[in-house]
Amino acid sequence: MPSDAAAVGAWLTAMREQGLSPRFVAMDNEPELWGFTHYDVYPDCTTYSTILEKHLEYASMVRAVMPETEITGPVTCCWYYYWNSAAGVPDKLRHGNQDFLPWFLSEVRKHDQQNDVRTLDVLDIHYYPADLYNDDADEQTAAHRLRATRSLWDRSYRDESWIDEPIYLIPRMKELIDANYPGLKLGVSEWNFGAEETINGALAIADVLGIFGREDLYMASYWTYPPLNSPGHFAFKMYTNYDGNGGRFGETAVYAQSSDESSVTVYAAQDSSGTQTHLMLINKDPQRALSVGLDLVGIAPETATMFRYSDTVPDRIVEELADLSTSTLVLPAYSITHLVLQGIKDGRVVAKQPLGYTSFASC
Repeated sequence: MPSDAAAVGAWLTAMREQGLSPRFVAMDNEPELWGFTHYDVYPDCTTYSTILEKHLEYASMVRAVMPETEITGPVTCCWYYYWNSAAGVPDKLRHGNQDFLPWFLSEVRKHDQQNDVRTLDVLDIHYYPADLYNDDADEQTAAHRLRATRSLWDRSYRDESWIDEPIYLIPRMKELIDANYPGLKLGVSEWNFGAEETINGALAIADVLGIFGREDLYMASYWTYPPLNSPGHFAFKMYTNYDGNGGRFGETAVYAQSSDESSVTVYAAQDSSGTQTHLMLINKDPQRALSVGLDLVGIAPETATMFRYSDTVPDRIVEELADLSTSTLVLPAYSITHLVLQGIKDGRVVAKQPLGYTSFASC
């Protein structure tokens, strides 16, 4: 059976007839690496034009067969290939010396406008921080890993790898979308900061998940999955099932700020009912418990419960009541704390605007 757009279209049609309709269909995976990863069937270096042509061919088919499905692409692997193809400088020069992703988006937009069709819904990229997608957790690497989460958003953070420039991935890609195909969503369909079986890796995962929510990333998928009951597993559980009964972090972001993000990061969200506000606090100091002062504006909880994960109790999430009579909270060294504030008396979410201002000062 040939592997072409018609064959894939027949397969998708059969899926649809069985009541199976995926929410997302990605236009392959890391096409810039086909000449390496799939040399037996594609022994050539992929070019700008090859990736565009394949995308338009298959995406047009998917749109015709499954019009409600969200199409993602070009599923680019990594920093270098955001801006270049596997065919190198000559290929880039053939396309006006333009960087790859801006060129790709502008060409897809041009095609879609001319044909009155949308062949791309989500700009889909992968992100693995250079030098950190590994199991190393020595003191130097561990500290670097926790700093490197800033590469997802911070314009002032110069990446400490060979890249040696600010990445600020999410805002950069959103700006790229606005300039070349306005209206697209942004997804990171593979990401991993390494060391998922260590508490250091777990802190990085928790930090990244908080950043994704705060920065309004539309879609993300971890590669591949942390082992059951590993620190990385518990980092995800702190957001998705912190109490063992399906308890989840909130859906609507609330403004939150730390006075010292090198030591403590904080993320906040309110649930859809408006009766719970969730705070996720991460102590990045491997040696010291930190006392943080909480300044809650527009939030007046009746009760509060804490869920914590640290290497003190590495095999489970620990639940305990929080003392609302004091405005300070002690965060154990190298820990993740999920604070659930119940029975909000004041404040509300209007048009997804922040409920209030939450600031944290560490000492």
